[in-house]
Amino acid sequence: MNISPTIVNQIPDIDQKLLNYDSYNIRPQPGRLVSLQTKTEAQARLKLVDAYAIEIPLKSANIIVKTIDATVPQRHEINLQHLRRLTKPEFLPPHLRTSPNQQGLLGREYYTHGSYDEIIDDGQEQKSCEKPETAAIAFQHVLHLLLCARSLISQENLLATLSSIPAFSTAETQSFLHIVPVPLLSPTSQEQAAQWSKSYWPTVYRKNNPFGPHHSIVSRSEAIIRPFAGAWMTLARLAGSEAFDNNIGAAIGVAVMDPLSSNPPSAVAVAGDARWARSSCAGGKWNPDVMAHAVMRAIGMVGRKRREVAEEQHATFATELDADTFVDLPLTQVEHEVYSRNSIRAGGYLCVGLDIYVTHEPCVMCSMAILHSRFNRVIFGKRMPFTGGLTSETGEGSGNGLGYGLFWIHELNWKMLAWQWIDQEDMQMTGPKDDVHA
Repeated sequence: MNISPTIVNQIPDIDQKLLNYDSYNIRPQPGRLVSLQTKTEAQARLKLVDAYAIEIPLKSANIIVKTIDATVPQRHEINLQHLRRLTKPEFLPPHLRTSPNQQGLLGREYYTHGSYDEIIDDGQEQKSCEKPETAAIAFQHVLHLLLCARSLISQENLLATLSSIPAFSTAETQSFLHIVPVPLLSPTSQEQAAQWSKSYWPTVYRKNNPFGPHHSIVSRSEAIIRPFAGAWMTLARLAGSEAFDNNIGAAIGVAVMDPLSSNPPSAVAVAGDARWARSSCAGGKWNPDVMAHAVMRAIGMVGRKRREVAEEQHATFATELDADTFVDLPLTQVEHEVYSRNSIRAGGYLCVGLDIYVTHEPCVMCSMAILHSRFNRVIFGKRMPFTGGLTSETGEGSGNGLGYGLFWIHELNWKMLAWQWIDQEDMQMTGPKDDVHA
């Protein structure tokens, strides 16, 4: 697990800044940033609801809509405002425009790729003929209405309501009414809206994200951290490597940096895992120190440096008082070098405005510690599907993610942006197993 400065220097420089420390030249790992989905965003892709859709004459659209609104006053209890209520036939998904051996949602006349097909309902085989002029006229007189969610009214009651409308008094109303699956939640991007429009029903993206941070905010933040992300991840890996080589902890490391301190930004603290530094053995089983996880140590170092800046005697008093609880003093060479630098701005509060880089996805405990410490952004390397607290995706069986998505939960009093760093050389794949609490 040794990552010497020589090996670090062999990592290609991908036009990013070189960070110099007394004994190290930290060059960035080649890789890319992937923003994490929030828990609600991950769920938004999966939820569909059945809804009623019907073909209506254009001239009767107003009275039909008013009748439906009066019949189903609770229509907005299942909010489908992200879907176009009235749509022209050409905007329907292809599978709704035509249906093999059926008339399709367009009733007795429907269109495929600009052609006009006439349905001859006299027991004979369906025949098709090109009638562009007739098609254009019929096209202008037909709309499709998304009525409401199926669970809000029975099909029997809905058909009885529609039959009372003059436009359907002489028609077989049931043949015009269809049940279609539609997305229950709003799209979170223009691309998602376009995909849903092709697969379900014409969908509108309102340039907001009700389930997480707006994409423009994520993009601006990513542009800020991208030039240095590979270098900070290398520094975090170096901290984890030194901790492992010194037999004090797993090969898990953290780097905390202040993006506004200088150019290039400066590291405030780095910490490796130290769960074995003072662990005890009881009954033949080792009990690692959970308070010595790399994230907990790095947060403690930031706190110490803030107190030292505020008032020297507070730091001395805290060192004596907390020595038996926290392992927040530097233990390795790289930890000492970063900690000894005067790299923290005065007047700060907790970790507000700071970014944290972790070699492995933090466990639930450390994820909550990051959240409560008010970090601005969190970036981690390897996903930890059995123990990680930041990712939102889940799957069947164990080892597919816990799905907590703790970086952005509406019920909590702090939110932050989060990314995974995908290393192009898979260097972060070494180290602890997937079930280790990082």
